[in-house]
Amino acid sequence: MSKSKTRPVISRPERTHFFQNQLKEEEPLTLATASRLYTLSAVIMGIAPWEFLADQNLFVLQDGNSGEMCYCSVMGAMGEVFSLYVYVGSESYRFFKKVSLGEPVSSSDFLGSQTGVSVEFVKASELTPPDRDLLKYFDHPTKRGLRSPIFRALRPGYYSWYVTESEGSLLAECMQALIAFCEHLSRQTVNFWEEEDRYPLLTPSGAPERGRYQIQTIKAPMPAAPPPKPPVMDETRLRRLRERDYTVRGCLEADSFSSNVKIGGPNERRSFVRVGLVTDATSGFLFPPELGTASKTAGEVLVNAILNAIETANCIPAEVRVSSQEMKVMLEPLVQQIGTALRVVKSLPSLREAKEGLLATMGDPGMFQP
Repeated sequence: MSKSKTRPVISRPERTHFFQNQLKEEEPLTLATASRLYTLSAVIMGIAPWEFLADQNLFVLQDGNSGEMCYCSVMGAMGEVFSLYVYVGSESYRFFKKVSLGEPVSSSDFLGSQTGVSVEFVKASELTPPDRDLLKYFDHPTKRGLRSPIFRALRPGYYSWYVTESEGSLLAECMQALIAFCEHLSRQTVNFWEEEDRYPLLTPSGAPERGRYQIQTIKAPMPAAPPPKPPVMDETRLRRLRERDYTVRGCLEADSFSSNVKIGGPNERRSFVRVGLVTDATSGFLFPPELGTASKTAGEVLVNAILNAIETANCIPAEVRVSSQEMKVMLEPLVQQIGTALRVVKSLPSLREAKEGLLATMGDPGMFQP
């Protein structure tokens, strides 16, 4: 009688969460939500929605927790990036519209405006150790050439990072809606995108995990730009400035912008650098720039950059020039206190030259390519 060989039973290590080291002081992704994300990603990969949906063919659903509208875009028709990206909220959607209309935008503009979640199917070489850890837990096949899912979130001012529990739950809801929407499209040949800015809206019919949705269309024109945030003034610094007997002379050119330079450690959510730049309009002299993280508003960085210039030159400018009404609004609280004229002009030649040199030194790659 032959003895049959019995395969050893491999016990799966106990897990309750993923991405704990990368999401310290935040709620890491739970096993239940990670399992749901992985299962849904396998279904989406099998459907291959990028074969019949373009990135402009948005579908919309509402986040049941925040109430924000989620504008879902399938990418992959060009054969380069295969993903479902979810633009969360009106400002993120406004960026999508700017890109779709061909307006020039930088990568820092993208990072500065985006709230979103995504699942992307990438090559093995693009997986990080935390990604591999999650996929290994679910026995993801390692066949050469096979694409694997990664789950990410974007927040304004930060680079793409691992999803938290709430972000993962929202992503799973959008993935579930995509699968249901694709099933609907397979049964009916309806062009939901014949009218500009009109998209299908998916509303859960019963529990979202059941994958049943009612579909109607909604009109979503490009939202208006939000008003600039007023800067928080450093009253102590302003008081010291007023106590000094500064002369008034000269003209400054000022701007605030975002650089693609990353700030943060290997296990930290990395932000970009926000820059406040001021030059002398006549000589082109560059005053000490003000650098801030994503937690600083453009107005705060801009105000501090001008204060740097005043303290360096030991004088108050007779005039400050900026290139946009938005920058003017940011600086009005400051110039009202120091008695400086403020003017919007078409170009800032001395500042433009200094900005180009600074970005080149910082290694900024420049324009964002959608």
